[in-house]
Amino acid sequence: MVDHVPSILLFPKYNKPNSVKYPDDLPITLPNILHFLLQHSGSVQSADKPGSASGAAEQSSVLRSEFLSLQREVQALRHARQRLSQQLAQLWRDNRRLTFDAITLEAQNSDLQSERRSLEDQHRDTSRQLGEAVRRLEELVDASENLLNENTLLRVLLRALKDSTETEEQQEEERDEGEQRRSHMAS
Repeated sequence: MVDHVPSILLFPKYNKPNSVKYPDDLPITLPNILHFLLQHSGSVQSADKPGSASGAAEQSSVLRSEFLSLQREVQALRHARQRLSQQLAQLWRDNRRLTFDAITLEAQNSDLQSERRSLEDQHRDTSRQLGEAVRRLEELVDASENLLNENTLLRVLLRALKDSTETEEQQEEERDEGEQRRSHMAS
């Protein structure tokens, strides 16, 4: 919007030196403008054709057409002002809605950031726990392999001991049988 209205000047048709400026202290309204035009049209009329009745009628019809033109212009300006006012109100509502949407989105973004940090912490904890579990499983695998190797070695030793014991027992049995035969034969 503007803070002031431009000056209004009345330029008479063939007599520019008799131009008149609309008073600055008078509010610019349609009745005031009409009064101003009618007040200063007498000097224009007398300058154009003094004493002519047909000129006065013609001047009156010109003023009337100018007046009607001004009325249409004022009406158009009122409609334009009303449309602008409605557009401004709509823009204000849109701005307010967008502000609320921005606040809502910021809150959602904050919540999502917090949730992301929480999920990252959970991921780190889970990764650490999985790392510890993998390390323990590797230790168990190593221990199992060692026990399996020891178990295999013990079986081999046990088998060797068994074989050695069985061989000794067979040799003793054979000796005992040989002694029994000798003692049978000696008797």
